[in-house]
Amino acid sequence: MSEKPLPKEGILIIGTGTLARWAAQIAEASGMLVYGFTPTRQHPQKEQEDISILPPITQARIYGLIRRGKAGYILGLTDPVMRERMAHQLFEKTEHVAYSCIHPNVFISPHAEIGGGAIIFPYVVIAFRAKVGGYVVLESHSSVGAGALIEDFVNIGSGCHIGEECRISSYVRIGRGSVLYAGVKVGKGAEILPGSVVREDVRPGEVYSS
Repeated sequence: MSEKPLPKEGILIIGTGTLARWAAQIAEASGMLVYGFTPTRQHPQKEQEDISILPPITQARIYGLIRRGKAGYILGLTDPVMRERMAHQLFEKTEHVAYSCIHPNVFISPHAEIGGGAIIFPYVVIAFRAKVGGYVVLESHSSVGAGALIEDFVNIGSGCHIGEECRISSYVRIGRGSVLYAGVKVGKGAEILPGSVVREDVRPGEVYSS
């Protein structure tokens, strides 16, 4: 979790999709005060079951709230490339990075490292010397082996196992239930389809299935 103090006014969820909703629930479970979502043009008033929705506000208003420390934010955009673009845009406008959103029921080794803006679901295990980059999404019941390196803006689905000393490059998507053997390297922008067992390196941009 981020070391900086939480703003009293709460956390702004950037996005209105499924990941944004899950992130809001994790934030609440972690003791954060979630006060709304930022609507998008496609979903100007998308309903949310148990979490309040902010009225439509301009980007300038969002930037102002964050810049003045009136609100923090969690970046709940599913697409890794869009997440990166928004992360850069928000940092340029506000000079604040997103909060990490880590469920209380996550085990992180004392010697592991987690980058800013990560969203980590319950029952994830991150082992000794593993490094998880910024703005990574790790879904529930997944594990990251000792010494593994996951670069920025990676999506890892539920029930995945990333073996020891694996290397996962930026923008990679790993489908739920996949298993990566120890030492496997996955190139930038590759996609591993759900349920795959990966015993060999995956080339950049490759769609892998086994």
